[in-house]
Amino acid sequence: MHPSPSGCVHLSVAAGCGGTTWGLQQARNALKEGKHVVWICEESPDVGRFSQMFTNVSPSAVSKLHLSAVGENIETGINSAISLLKALSNIALVVVDDWTAKTGKTTTDLRKSMQKLIEQCKVNQVSLLIISSAYEDAGGDGWKARGGPMECEIWFLHRCEREDRIRELHIDGVVNEFTITDDGFIPRT
Repeated sequence: MHPSPSGCVHLSVAAGCGGTTWGLQQARNALKEGKHVVWICEESPDVGRFSQMFTNVSPSAVSKLHLSAVGENIETGINSAISLLKALSNIALVVVDDWTAKTGKTTTDLRKSMQKLIEQCKVNQVSLLIISSAYEDAGGDGWKARGGPMECEIWFLHRCEREDRIRELHIDGVVNEFTITDDGFIPRT
């Protein structure tokens, strides 16, 4: 089974594990169902990777992807997504890729903007996937999600120690294994 975000999911990802690919796969699934997706990021996803992921999606479906690459001012993109949610009723998924810096603390203003986006998604009954880098707690308490506690379910995506192409998705203490391919994440049986 391939879990999809329902409500708000904060995907906290170990470096290089495919967080953007996970998000693109979720967006692709929604687009294939004829739904609209809002994608907020610093930089547009890699063109080659984007082409691989969307090769079997019709151009009319891909046109329903509202992509906003905002550079370092992710807060601008978040506020834009809030405005879109207030104006449009046909959005099924909002993805905010790399919403926090890779190091240091998240600013109070950014956290407040993200909380407003979470609340607006709840009002509109729109799924929200926010993606950030994971980090290991210096106190030995395991992996943590950047940005601090939010009103979201936290999923952790990591590499499997046994094999490089396998990813582990940790949801509420349950580990789901996937193989990462050109087409995205494929559940392992």
